[in-house]
Amino acid sequence: MSRPTPLAELQLWMLDAIRQPGARIGPPDVDARILGSRQQTAGQRLAVYADAYFARLLEVLAELFPCLRHAVGDELFAEFAAGYLEAYPPTSYTLHRLADHFPEYLEATRPTDFPALAFVVELARLEQAIDRVFDGPGPEELPLFEFPAEGASADELRLALVPGMELLSLRFPASSYFTVWKNGEADSWPPAAPQYVALFRRDYVVRRFELSRVQFVLLEHIARGATLAEAIEAAANIDADAELSPTDMAPAAELAEELRDWFTRWSAAGFFASTKSPNPEAG
Repeated sequence: MSRPTPLAELQLWMLDAIRQPGARIGPPDVDARILGSRQQTAGQRLAVYADAYFARLLEVLAELFPCLRHAVGDELFAEFAAGYLEAYPPTSYTLHRLADHFPEYLEATRPTDFPALAFVVELARLEQAIDRVFDGPGPEELPLFEFPAEGASADELRLALVPGMELLSLRFPASSYFTVWKNGEADSWPPAAPQYVALFRRDYVVRRFELSRVQFVLLEHIARGATLAEAIEAAANIDADAELSPTDMAPAAELAEELRDWFTRWSAAGFFASTKSPNPEAG
């Protein structure tokens, strides 16, 4: 008489079995592990769990990317999701990490002769970022930001963006499409056009602010720890090869006129968490 299989070993075997692409047929040793019934074979009984497991994963992905699912339709989204799950089966204890590589998968598998599908990738990146910002750190417990006195030197002043803020550079206006979808309106896929977005959480709601290229560069340098003067200089000297539209060009003189308005609006919106004083001992 063979010894009983330890429970832990049997559990691991079943988990591996239902995660295999061929689980609906059953692994070769399924009959030695599971008894059949009057109505079902051992493989069919295992397939009940495999189908439920796979259906739950598809459901989670659909919940994480509702706007993308709307854009491509349920059938095509299910095809994307099924291919992704085969390429990137879950490895974390939490399904919250299930979609970590979804935009990467969509980018790697999209046909090169269908450039419009790059919009799908950017929409997935945006929705993934929204979810990440919502579940990440936020500024809710921080004191209100106060902009430094006018006498503060821009050469020394460093601003800190609120915890969890992300700056996205997109190839398509996915944020504009997301807004239209959020408002319950139908819209066709937009043509390719750069879009820059700041996302952060305020009062436990993710806020999106669409930026110009110059504003994006300015905030990006602030996020990297540059002084305010360094960030302004970088924004005023964007490489001419960046294919900017005339409205995005910002000579230093014109930029100076815009800065006060930008920082007033950004401060009121809650972009900044604190100021960092220069370290006198830094050499």
